[in-house]
Amino acid sequence: MTIIFITGGVRSGKSAFAEKYALEIFNKQEGASLFYIASGVAFDDEMKKRIKRHQEDRSKSNEVWQTIEVPDDFPPEMMGFKQNDVVVWDCITTWVTNVLFKTEHSQQQRIIKINQYINRFKSYVTHWNEKQIKLIIVSNEVLDEPQSNFAEVNMFRKLLGELHQWIVSQSDEAYEIDYSIIRRWK
Repeated sequence: MTIIFITGGVRSGKSAFAEKYALEIFNKQEGASLFYIASGVAFDDEMKKRIKRHQEDRSKSNEVWQTIEVPDDFPPEMMGFKQNDVVVWDCITTWVTNVLFKTEHSQQQRIIKINQYINRFKSYVTHWNEKQIKLIIVSNEVLDEPQSNFAEVNMFRKLLGELHQWIVSQSDEAYEIDYSIIRRWK
């Protein structure tokens, strides 16, 4: 399997890089399919525009992207990828945020519930690894900011930071993109 992790600031060029890289990998795979796991939810006009732009960007390629929407829960078709399929998940930060908003419990119950989602995510990655899926994971870099005065923001950063560390430990390649400048860390 190939796991590629791509992180960077908002609107840094992460998605464009991920999609281009996915197409390069896909064009070398015989009999593979090309998937896009989308976690964005069109909750306001700005997000609607961003989702539409991402859809238009993918439609410009000569390849057919199959989109699976995963705002929080995992649909059954995510277990159906076959060997050498190419999958882009954009983006994990949005997915974690959606899960946080879905888990309206006490702080302790919330952490338990979020960790259940994260553990399911990890089991999917492990399953895809066994099936030799080519997986590109996109996420936002939010850990460069100073500590927040809000406990929930700090909890989010901690969860995301730990998840990023786990993803990178599983990854064959890891990139950080800022201002469309690509830096390979692994």
